[in-house]
Amino acid sequence: MVSSSPEPPAAPSDPAPSAVPLVNAETPVNAPGPIAVDDFSDNSEFDDELSDLTSLSESVLEFEYENGRRYCSNRLGNYMMPNDEEEQDRMDLTHHIWLMLLGGELYNAPIKSSPQNILDLGTGTGIWAMDIAESVGASILHLCMPKMLTPDDRKFPNARVIGNDISPIQPSWVAPNIEFIVEDIESEWQYEQNHFDFIHARCLAGCVADWPRFIRRVYEHVKPGGYFESHESAVWCWSDDDSLKETSALMEWQQAVNFAGNKMGRELNIYHKIKGWMVAAGFEDVQLSVYVLPFSPWPRDPHLKALGKYQAVQLQQAIDSYSLRLYTQVLSWSEDAAKIHNALVKQELRDKKLHAYVQTYSPIHSFR
Repeated sequence: MVSSSPEPPAAPSDPAPSAVPLVNAETPVNAPGPIAVDDFSDNSEFDDELSDLTSLSESVLEFEYENGRRYCSNRLGNYMMPNDEEEQDRMDLTHHIWLMLLGGELYNAPIKSSPQNILDLGTGTGIWAMDIAESVGASILHLCMPKMLTPDDRKFPNARVIGNDISPIQPSWVAPNIEFIVEDIESEWQYEQNHFDFIHARCLAGCVADWPRFIRRVYEHVKPGGYFESHESAVWCWSDDDSLKETSALMEWQQAVNFAGNKMGRELNIYHKIKGWMVAAGFEDVQLSVYVLPFSPWPRDPHLKALGKYQAVQLQQAIDSYSLRLYTQVLSWSEDAAKIHNALVKQELRDKKLHAYVQTYSPIHSFR
């Protein structure tokens, strides 16, 4: 029987980093100064900020079921994220958050001519690939258009878009200029070198073991004059007012998942290293945009508050997605212990006195 007031499971006995450094050489695009905390003087309830969002929440591969979730099975012990409907909802919500960060755009790369070939690495549900295939400028405009888009409506009418992923969870009915392929991005690529005008990657932390090799492979497949853009966030959070306590369940969660990722050879906090890897691979004119993403609607700034509302919902799902397999398979925790600890983390994340945020080193875009 599980106690009604369970103690959080002990962190791994092996040494784990106490903190991930906040890399702040670049001023965040959306927060040029200290983030002001909302005092909620209008008597609005913090929980009410999230009330309208709480509802967000036969294949070529075999799946495995554990921890009450569905996972891809052909890389057991390597790929730790689930691929069930709950995770797909989280991926789509993450896409919406990135659109908000980028002002409604799908990328920051200064693409001037119409690309012919676009590759979306680790496409997930395929939502970014479908948006770019049907793009009419600001990518979210088509959601409210009264008619189906024609090739003449699209921003890139001649572009062929490929989205690849290890899980076949993408829709089968898509625009004729898009194709989804089931493949492992860490295996040998079957595409021609110097083929793609634009390669896009997002939220691949934990999915790649050898990042320098992966970036070099991307470089080999981008045409001269093309672009590669990577969107990654830290798998760590900070607070400027010490509201994130060293003894909190959230801090324990961060330490545990990062230790487990390192233990299995898949480092999670690579967000601040990608620019250096791109330069080393040969990319030129590498530029970097940094954004701040609050963990809840605690900021006073309206845009940051709106971001925090969506991020708060996303995190309630992400806590389990990122950690359950790492806890049970890598750290040998029991399923009950993992879920009890995660419940405590989620409870902390709902506390309006916690003024935590994450840094997103995204996007990074580069000219070859």
